[in-house]
This record gives sequence, C-alpha cells and structure tokens, in this order.
Amino acid sequence: MTLKFSMPWRRLLLAIIILVPLAAVGTILWLSTRDLSRYQAKLTEQIRKVTGRELKARVPLAVKLGREPTLVAEGLTLSNAAWATRPELAKVRRITMYLDPFSLFLGEAKVARVVLEGADIQVEQNEAGDTNLEMLPPPDGSGPHAGENRSLKIRTNPAFPWIGSIEVRDSTLTISEGQSRPPVVLEVASASFKSNAPNQPLQVEARLGAPRATPLEIAGTLGSFDGWLRGLPGSIDVQGGFGGGKIAIKGGIGGKGTNLQINSEGPDVGAFGPYVRLPLPSGGPYVLNAKVSTQRNGLKVEVPSLKVGASELSGEALFRIDRSGTPTITVNVDANKIDLAGLRAAPAPASTGAVPASRRVLPSMPFGASWLGRSTLSVTARVGELSGLSSKIANGSLTLTASEKRFTFRGAASVGNGSAGFDLGYDPAGRYGMTTLTATASRVPIGDLGALLGFDLGVKDAVGDIELKLRGGGRSAVAALNGANGTVEFALGKGVWPTDGLAGWPNESLRLLGTTDGGAAFNCLAGRFEVSAGVANLRRLVFDTPRATWIGGGYVSLRSEGWELIAAPEARDAQGVPLATPIRLKGGTGRAAS
Repeated sequence: MTLKFSMPWRRLLLAIIILVPLAAVGTILWLSTRDLSRYQAKLTEQIRKVTGRELKARVPLAVKLGREPTLVAEGLTLSNAAWATRPELAKVRRITMYLDPFSLFLGEAKVARVVLEGADIQVEQNEAGDTNLEMLPPPDGSGPHAGENRSLKIRTNPAFPWIGSIEVRDSTLTISEGQSRPPVVLEVASASFKSNAPNQPLQVEARLGAPRATPLEIAGTLGSFDGWLRGLPGSIDVQGGFGGGKIAIKGGIGGKGTNLQINSEGPDVGAFGPYVRLPLPSGGPYVLNAKVSTQRNGLKVEVPSLKVGASELSGEALFRIDRSGTPTITVNVDANKIDLAGLRAAPAPASTGAVPASRRVLPSMPFGASWLGRSTLSVTARVGELSGLSSKIANGSLTLTASEKRFTFRGAASVGNGSAGFDLGYDPAGRYGMTTLTATASRVPIGDLGALLGFDLGVKDAVGDIELKLRGGGRSAVAALNGANGTVEFALGKGVWPTDGLAGWPNESLRLLGTTDGGAAFNCLAGRFEVSAGVANLRRLVFDTPRATWIGGGYVSLRSEGWELIAAPEARDAQGVPLATPIRLKGGTGRAAS
C-alpha cells in the first residue's frame, strides 16, 4: 500500500513567503528580549583569549530593529601593550554589527558585517622594534593538563568567529616610531576591509590622508589579517589616485624582510610633503620610481628616478643601528639638473596667533642639540646644474654630518663666472655650545645669492665679493647671533639700488643719487662690519654714484634687526653741491626707514 501526499505548489510557495518573514521577525523579537550581557561577556573573554587584550564598552550591547537587524555598542576601548604610551590601543565611538539573516532562522546570532565609526587607533613601536599591533594569546600553555586526561592531545590556540567585512568611517590612525620622531597622523574618511578567512588576502578600499593634505584613494590587496597581528602583513598590491595622479605600491613585508616598489605620477610633487614630513616644493608634472627594502642590518630607500618638470634627480637613504645601538642615517642625492623656474616654495604653515609676528630676515630656528648623540646623520648632495636664476649655477655640493660631538654643514658651487661656499659648525660642548660660520663669495651676482638664501638683499644687477667670519654661543640661531663676534667684508661692482630700498631718504639725497622709477644706479659699494656682542658696527662705508661719492658708517643689531646709517656725500659737479647734505637714517625689520 502506497501513501501519496500532495500539496499544490502555489500553497507551498505561499506558506514559505508567510512563514519565513514570521520566523525572522520572531527570532529578532526573541533576541531583543534576551540578556545580551552574557553574549557581551562571552565576546570579551574570547577576544582576551585570542589577543591577550581587554575589550570594554561604556554603553552595553543593544539590539536595533530595522531593515537589517544589528547589535550596537558605544564607547569601546581595546587595551594596549604594557609598554605603550597610552592605555588604549583603540578607542571607538560607535560599533555596529550587522547580523546574518540566514543564521537568525537557525536561532544563531552570527555577525556578517561590522562598521566602526569615530575610531582612534594609535600604532607604536618600542626601542626593541616591537609594535603594539602584535597580539598573542596569554601564556596559558598549549601542552596537556593533568586534570583533563588528554595527555596525547595538544591544546589549539583559541579563535573567534571570522567577520568577512569590516568598514571604518571618520577615524584617525596615528603611527609613532619613537620619541625622537614626530608621529604620522592619517585621517581615514572611509575604508572597507574584506576577506574570506584570517589567513586569506585582505581586500581593501580606502580614502585617507594626512591632516590638511591631499587625500589618497587606494584599492587592492593589503596582506592578511593574521599577518598584521604578527607584524608581518605579507603580500601588498594596491593602486589608486593621489593628487590628481596615480600611485601603485607592490611587494611584500614578511619574515625575509621588506621589499616594496612604489610608482607614482601626477601634476604636483608637493603633495608628498605632509606624508614624508618634509617641506617639498610644488612643481610638476612628476614621475616617481622608488623602492623600499630591508638589508641585513637596516632599511634602505632608493629613488632610482624622480622627474619634476625639467628637474631630474636620484638618491638613496640607509637607516641602520650601529654596534653601540645608535641610529645611523646616510643619505645620498645626485641631481643632474634642478630647474627653479618650475618649482615653487612650499606654503608656510598657518599662523595660530591673532596678530602675525614680523618676519625676521636673519634665521631664528633652534639648533635642536638634544638629538646630537642620539643618532648619526650623514647627507651628501650633488647638483650638476641649477637653472632658473639670472646666472648659471653648476657643480654644486652640500655635505651635512651630525654625530655625538659635532654638527657641520658645508656647501660650495660655481655661480656665473664666480664661486661661493660656506662652512657652518656647531659644537654642543659646554653650557651653551659654540657656533662658527665662515662664508666666501667671489664675483657672484648678488641678486642670485639673495635668491639662494631666501630673502632679497636689495641690490640688482651687481656682482660682488663677500667674506664672512662669525662665532657665537647659544642653543639657537638667535642666541648665537645675539652674542656673535667676527667680521663681514663686502665689495660690490656696478648695480642698481631699487626704489623701494630708498624709502625714507631725503628728497635732496634722492635727486643727488639720480633716482628714477627703476632705482638709483651706483658704480661700486664697499664696507666692513666689525661684529661684537651681536652688534655689527659699520666702521667704513664707501659707495660711488654718477654724481657723488658717499662716505659713512653705522651699525646693524643682530638681536633686533634694527639699523642706523650716517653718510656724507661729496658732489662731483656744481649742480650737486646744494644737494650734498649729510643724512642719518634709522630702520629695521617691520619698521620703515626715517
């Protein structure tokens, strides 16, 4: 006897359509009535077993009913490594866990996707090279336990259920590499991480950037989740857009070391400035090829080719630790050509004060002697040709060395038909240290020299000789100049003094100088400063003009940048005698001459 059971397919379909939503709603309602503190405690304990870190929440888990059922928690913190500078590795304003609807039909609460909002993550590295991202289970032991009667079994490491999709919004990532270097801050506007398993490739799409910098958009493979926890991410292959151009990073970070290839091109190379923490000039278009690799005892960064407009250079940097434990940095730069016409200075940082201070002409930066002895630095740069000025600059070289006991900075170049060079040394010994500066210039265009120094010397179309010898004590440029002693001698050939540099001169003197809209011409200008205790006394000054010869003196205060000039003219013709009256002028930085 055969029993047959038949049911119209329409009724079956109708039953499924009605029962499935009812089952899902019933499961959600049942879940909302459960005490989630037990689930939260179980999750916290599982995270502690897997990572050895403590997870705390200011607001407990709560169920949110909507199109997608979710679990929401606020004010979460994940404890940091014991040696870290702050107790929390991560602070999260809000975390939303989206539940898998299919698992709800089976009576389980499985998380399918997680969204982190307002996360503040700080990655640190200690002196031993360990990072706080390295998370290992607490040392409970993996061998057999006497009370378990499982002498032949080995305990496996705990693991929590894998979440295949994680999204991050409006978050901040801070990377600190020690007290001697400022931290790198990245603002993550949005990012998504997807992977099938902890040891599988991690697919990433992100939009991030440094504060007030050009954002970076990348997509691709970024190692694996397990690899990041161990400090060895694995294979990396990402590409995207950056500053109106494109960038690609490919390679790996593993047990055998780091090997990354970076290729980028775009309209402005200055976009990299905030990321490498250097005031890079703006200019382009650029094409960059770089390589990062680890050697036996250090990290090497190579730039085989960097083209910015008409400029072209290459270089390398080696970071290592010597036998005494002192960090050593060696940088070599070789530039075939640098075109200043295609480069623009980096924008100055925004002033925080309500009233901006007057800009000093003389340098005022601190020497930062506190890092002398902590690291050894060696920088060598060669410039084959520097164009963009009125004269050609060739065969330029710069050498900077800093060790435990001394800091030196030297440079030399051929400028037009002449040459120039300087030697700056700082000895930190003693209470205040000692700075020595010597500089010479022979037949150098004064306008080009001022452009290289970064300020206008106030003379055009003049070629001159300069010899400078200064010595002073102090921990900053201001302190060293305030107590400087030495001499400054100068002699300039035929040139023009601009009209704005003659502001405050009497009308009779301007007429005697033959001032026009283009300025006042002179045949020669020479003088000698004797510097004592930060005051440069102009013992003798002579400048010859077409209608008169001027003789005088004065002083310049290196502390306040105030100056005073006294000059008496001797007219060459009878028409200039009534105009040849002595003058006395005072002025300074931020003050008009009078």
